[in-house]
Amino acid sequence: QTPVGCEFAADIGGRYRISADVVDDAGRTSRSELTRWVAGARSGPPSRRIDLEAANLIPDAESYAAGDTAEILVDSPFASATGLLTIAHNQIIELRTFEIADHAAVLEVPITDDHVPELAVQVEIVSTTERTADDGTSLDGVPHRPAYASGQALLRVPPLLRTLDVTAEPASTVVKPGAAASIAVEVNDAGGDPVEGANVLLIVVDEAVLAVSGYELIDPIDVFYRPRTARLHTTRGRGTILLESPQELLRLIEEDYAESERGVAVEEAAADSGGGGGSDSAGLQVDVRENLDALALFDPEAATDAAGRITVEFDLPDNLTRYRVMAVAVDGAERFGTAESAITAQLPLQVRPSAPRFLNYGDEFELPIVVQNQTDSAMEVDLVVQTSNLELAGSPGRRVTVPANDRVEVRFPARTNSPGTARFRAVAVSGDHADAQIVALPVYTPATSEAFATYGVVDEGAVVQSIAALRDVIPQFGGLEINTSSTALQALTDAVLYLSDYRYASSDAYASRILAISALRDVLGAFEAEGLGSPDELDATVRRDIAELSALQNSDGGFGWWSRNRPSSPYQSIQAMHALIVAQNEGFTVSDGVMASGHWYLQSIEDRIPAGYSQRSSDMLLAYALHVRSLGGDRDARAALALWERRGTDLESDALAWIWPVVDDDAVEASIERVLNNRVVESAGAAAFITDYGEDAYLLL
Repeated sequence: QTPVGCEFAADIGGRYRISADVVDDAGRTSRSELTRWVAGARSGPPSRRIDLEAANLIPDAESYAAGDTAEILVDSPFASATGLLTIAHNQIIELRTFEIADHAAVLEVPITDDHVPELAVQVEIVSTTERTADDGTSLDGVPHRPAYASGQALLRVPPLLRTLDVTAEPASTVVKPGAAASIAVEVNDAGGDPVEGANVLLIVVDEAVLAVSGYELIDPIDVFYRPRTARLHTTRGRGTILLESPQELLRLIEEDYAESERGVAVEEAAADSGGGGGSDSAGLQVDVRENLDALALFDPEAATDAAGRITVEFDLPDNLTRYRVMAVAVDGAERFGTAESAITAQLPLQVRPSAPRFLNYGDEFELPIVVQNQTDSAMEVDLVVQTSNLELAGSPGRRVTVPANDRVEVRFPARTNSPGTARFRAVAVSGDHADAQIVALPVYTPATSEAFATYGVVDEGAVVQSIAALRDVIPQFGGLEINTSSTALQALTDAVLYLSDYRYASSDAYASRILAISALRDVLGAFEAEGLGSPDELDATVRRDIAELSALQNSDGGFGWWSRNRPSSPYQSIQAMHALIVAQNEGFTVSDGVMASGHWYLQSIEDRIPAGYSQRSSDMLLAYALHVRSLGGDRDARAALALWERRGTDLESDALAWIWPVVDDDAVEASIERVLNNRVVESAGAAAFITDYGEDAYLLL
């Protein structure tokens, strides 16, 4: 029942850990520890080298404020020594020497507001100490050896004088949805004096929305005064000194030799359920809740008056929820503060529809509506639903009894009428209490359009095209739309326009543009495609892209995504060389050094593919590289044949397409043609092949 004192004497200086253990009658234990430093002489093991020893720095407080003077006890391993004190913030701000006496020194560091959020303190101590023999005993008659020690400490200087005391209190913590509300903000400085002209950002948001992301208001103090300790790098010379062996030193002495860190309420008449009410509610006006915005207020321009106060008035939306009130105050460039509070919007009787997010034409569903009683007495409630573009199956009105401080769910079977927007209004009335809410939701058409294409030539007169009757068509929707084009050039022009205006400077962007313009510039120029530049302008674009792409080449001959000296990407590298070879074959100039280095990369492509790539991806890259090499005059039919023999029909369609022109074997070419014919999916206007590289697809664009 009373404290028990324990005393001991510290005969040796150093760090002491003191622990206390207790055990009760049930055998349960508890333990507590503390540490204390004792200054004074210490003993240690003998050392044959000049090792950096530790000096302990013990500040007299855990944190400081401007105007304080920090006292730091330096616990030195040497009885007497000379020390250098270094104080750093964002840079070294003070250097000071001091003396050690009796293994200790007390250093005083005046703290100012400029030292927020912390100071780095480091000491370097140099001295001499006794030489010891191998058995640890002191040697007499020999000079002391050199010795040195270092120690560091952080002095925390929280931004107390820069922290504003902010309060943001609503006039009422519980109000009706859609009602007028106000927030009174007060800003004082660290000394309690009002701050005039402080800028205040006031935000009021639905707590439910914030809870989804776990949002927490960030305090600017934590952002602007994050510890950024100065990094001190110290170079010490004494670590290079080698000590002579004690026995040899004694011999030499005998020969005389020696050395040394948050709406507007809409009023409408209550709907008549047709079945009477729990109590007389004739003539009762029901406010319909329609504005369900989650953000009630965002005011970034409020400013405090001479008393450090500001009151912001606003209208709440119609939600039944709790709003979080957040205020951030800023005074000048250095002082910040935050505050939070809450406002709850509720009614004695609340109606909460839980409609689906969307509907499809022809859907049949149940519309759930929850009626909530926030009072201490049971309520007999009349609930009515009015709809637009929704058809209710049964009575639109129900009477339910809701227990005190409880809720009841009522379901109304319904179906959609037509696509567009479906709206419904749910109204709940019980005596003098009422609530209503309007909800709108989209109704989609569960159908898709299908496109078919046919191609032909109209030389003169007209062409008759027969069309079969469409099946499985919803009569109310859609139609037949026919588009004609004199040439397929229209689609090509759009694609090249997209590439020509592409603004990201990546290797695949340059390569794609070079390939497209090199292949199509003659056709595009002949048809004078609208929106594209002249042939000369297109050629200038290709020359510019060749220069930019060449500048991205790495020393291994490959290409990365955005810049040089980043890891080369196999697909981007092959595609880049594909573009440069096509451009060169079209008469554009490409550096011989770039081409030679790129060819070397292609020839060693197997060594460039990371081990994590799938077998299908590796096969495709090998096939693509063989194709590009062949375009550049380096046809390796043997490697293409070897790839076919190893993987055969396991190769994806694009890989087969790459090696088809490279292999020089009639039987293999016929096999590849047969595989591709079996895999093709044909329609009136296209022949399509499907490939699947799974999770590696992004590696191959």
